[in-house]
Order: sequence, then C-alpha cells, then structure tokens
Amino acid sequence: MEPFITEVNQKISQAIEHLKRELSGIRAGRANPTLLEDIQVLAYGSQMKLMEVGTITAPQPSLLTVQVWDPGIIKDVEKAIMEANLGLNPSTEGTTLRVPIPPLSEERRVEFVKLSHQKGEQFKVEIRQIRQEARSDWDRQKESGEIGEDELFRRQNMLQDLVDKSTNSIDIMIKQKEEELMEI
Repeated sequence: MEPFITEVNQKISQAIEHLKRELSGIRAGRANPTLLEDIQVLAYGSQMKLMEVGTITAPQPSLLTVQVWDPGIIKDVEKAIMEANLGLNPSTEGTTLRVPIPPLSEERRVEFVKLSHQKGEQFKVEIRQIRQEARSDWDRQKESGEIGEDELFRRQNMLQDLVDKSTNSIDIMIKQKEEELMEI
C-alpha cells in the first residue's frame, strides 16, 4: 500500500473497529459479555469499567454471570447494572451476580435497529471527515508544488476506493446487526 494512504487506511480501520465494539454493545436478545463490559461502576472511589472489577461469562444463551473479585463492591456492581438502562435485573449469589437476559419486545427490537443505523451513519460521517482531511492535505501539497495534478488525481481515486469499501463494510455490519436484532 502506498505510504500516503497508509495513515488514512489506519484511521478508517480504527473507526470501523470502534463501530464493531459499539454494535456489540447493543443487546440482541441473547447473552453476550460485551453487553456489560463497559458499564461504569463506582468502586474504590472512582469510576471503573465492569470488566475491570470482575469476570463476565455467558454460561447459557439467556444468562450472563459476573464473578466480582472483591465481595465488598458487589452491591455497587449490581446497582451499576440496574442503572445502565439495559432492562436487566441482576440477582446476587455470594460473589456472583446472575444477570438473566429477557427476550426483546418487538418495539425494543425496532428501537435497537434504529440505534444501529444511527451509529452506522455516525461512523460514515467520521470516514468522510477523514477523507476530507486527507484531500485538504494533498491540495496543500499540490499548491506548494510537492505533487503534481496527476498524482493528486491518482491519490484521490485511491482514497475514494478505500472510502467506498469502508462504507460498504459498514452497511454490511449494520445489515447483519439488524438481522440479528429482528431474529426471534
């Protein structure tokens, strides 16, 4: 890959990876540990992610368990899960929280599909901004005489191909998430 496009490709790849993490956090009716990983827990006087205070597992398709490492903060973890607005009600068994995942209502599924589409559009905008930054940089290089008209045109074509492939992959990811959410 050309050195001038490598940095742009890296930024776009990071944006797509971030979208994947965002989409994995949207509940699809079955247990997925990523659903709870980023929940903020007030522990030891500061905000920590749930994955930093315990182990999250999915022993069954409709159940998550959280094994809290410090029994002294289990109530804080339980409170954080309930306040995360995910519609989950954990129950405590010693140092383990059992979090049953209820099936999604049709209304909630449609709401999550809309949220997925919003996130996809948000990341498409981010990719277009990355494209615009690269084009501006290349225009400055052309004005200063570092590159010629043909080189600028070649770079813009390569960049547009990269952007098109990226937006297509975002569309595919959103479509897959929509199918996953609407699956009963």
